[in-house]
Amino acid sequence: MIQVNAKVHDKFSVEFKIGFRGTQDAATNDFAVNTWIFIPNSLNINNATYSKELFYRDVKSNIRLITPVFTLIELADKDSQPFTNLREALDKYLREPSNFSLREFEFHVKMFASICKSALRDAVRHIADIHDIPKKQEALTVFCDCIRAITSEYRKLADRFDDTSSAARNIFRNGDEFISHIVNIQTVKLYLSTDPKHYKAEEQQLNSLLKTESDYKIANGYSHAERSLDSNNRLVYRHSLLKKYVESVLYLKVNTSPDGSAVKQVTFGFAAGIAMIISTLIALPFQRYLGSSPFIIFIVLVIAYMFKDRIKEIVRNQFAYKLKKKYFDMKSLLDFRGQHIGWIKEGVDFINDAKTPEEVLRLRNRSPLEADNHLFEERTLLYRKHVHIDTDALHDQKEYPLTGINDIMRFHIQHYTLKMDDPNVNIDVIDPDGTIRFTDAYRIYPLYIIMRFDFEANTEYHAFRITANRNGIFQCEDIGQ
Repeated sequence: MIQVNAKVHDKFSVEFKIGFRGTQDAATNDFAVNTWIFIPNSLNINNATYSKELFYRDVKSNIRLITPVFTLIELADKDSQPFTNLREALDKYLREPSNFSLREFEFHVKMFASICKSALRDAVRHIADIHDIPKKQEALTVFCDCIRAITSEYRKLADRFDDTSSAARNIFRNGDEFISHIVNIQTVKLYLSTDPKHYKAEEQQLNSLLKTESDYKIANGYSHAERSLDSNNRLVYRHSLLKKYVESVLYLKVNTSPDGSAVKQVTFGFAAGIAMIISTLIALPFQRYLGSSPFIIFIVLVIAYMFKDRIKEIVRNQFAYKLKKKYFDMKSLLDFRGQHIGWIKEGVDFINDAKTPEEVLRLRNRSPLEADNHLFEERTLLYRKHVHIDTDALHDQKEYPLTGINDIMRFHIQHYTLKMDDPNVNIDVIDPDGTIRFTDAYRIYPLYIIMRFDFEANTEYHAFRITANRNGIFQCEDIGQ
C-alpha cells in the first residue's frame, strides 16, 4: 500500500510524504512511483538549462521508518511494549554501564518519544472528527487521563538515576522535554477547537493539563514560552533541535551510488569495439589496393578514425537509451541499525507528450488555451523511483512493529522562479459611478505534478497543482485522482 500527503513546507518548497507499506506475509515488496512534472515553457527549464544534477539538488529526500503504531490508550498501559523496552534498556545500562548499553537506552528513549508524538497526533485528529457530544466528552476525558498516565510513568525513570549515570539522565531529560513540548502543542489544539458551551468541564481538564506541564517545565529548567522575544527564539531553536534528535532514530542510513555502472561500462566498451570493427572494415580495402600510396592511406586512416569516433558516440547513445529503460541514475541502499532492509532507485529525464500516458495527460487536463501545445509546449520531467523493501529484515527488528518506510521528499522551486516575470501587476477597475481606479494583482505560474503509484496489481494516480510566482509558493492543491 502507498499513501501520499502533500503540503507547502516553506516559501520555496513543497513536501510530499509518501508511505510504503508492504504485504506483511511477503518476504519482499516492490513499489514504483512515476512523477510527471509539467513546467510552463516560459520558465526556460529544459535539457540545455536544467541538468540531472540540478534536479537532484532541488529534490531532497529523507528516508525513514514509519513510526510504530500505538494508540494513546495502548501507550498509557505501563506494560505496553514501548514502556517495557524502555525499562529493560535502562536496567541493562544500570547493571552494566557501557557505551553500547547507553546507546541502546538512547535508542529506546528516542523511539518512545517518537511513538508518543504519533499517538498524540492521531488521538487529536480522531477527537476532532467526533461530532457526537457525549462521545467527544468521553474522548476528551480519556485523552487527559492517558497523558497523565504516560508522563507519570515515563518520569518515574528519573528516580532511578544516580550520580554515576549523568549521561543516561541527560538522554532521559531530552526525551522528557520533547514529550512535554508535544503534549503542550496537541493539548492546545484540542483546547482551541473545543466549544466551551458543550465541553466546559473538559476544557477545564485540558487547561489544568497545560498548567501542570508549564509548571513542570519551569521546575525542571526546560525551555518554555515567555514574553521575551529572545527567549521564545531560543525556545523555537531548542524544540527544533529536540525534534531532529528524537526523530533521528527512525531515519535510515542511505548509501548512494550510480545504478548499473559496471553494466554501462561494459556496454560502452562494446560500443567502442563495434566502432573499431566498422572503421577497420572501411580502411582495409584501401590499404589493399593503395598500399603504394602512403599519403592516401594516411588520409583514409584519418577519415576512418573520424568515422569511428562518430560511430562510437551513435552506438553508445543507442545503448544508453536502451539501458535507461532498465537502469536508473542512482541506487541508494537502506540500512537500519546495521541491517540492510532495502534499496531505492531514482531516474529523471525530459520527455514529450508522445511518451506520456493518456491517463496522465487527462489528469493534467490542459485548458483550450493550452491545447495547441506544439510551438510553445510545456516541458515535462519524468522522475522515476523504484522502492524495494526487505519485509523479513524489518520483521527481524522484533522490539517494535515496523511496517514500512516513509519517503519525505521536498521539491524546491528556486530554479523555476528565475525566469518568472515581476509578480506585481496593476489592473484598472471601473467603479459603478464610472470612476477608474487601479488595484493590485499577482502574476502566477502553475506547476502540475501527476504521480502514479504501482504496487502488486494496483495502480493509483494523484494530481497536484503548485501555484507560485517569483516571491514563492501560494498553495499546493490536490486536484484529484
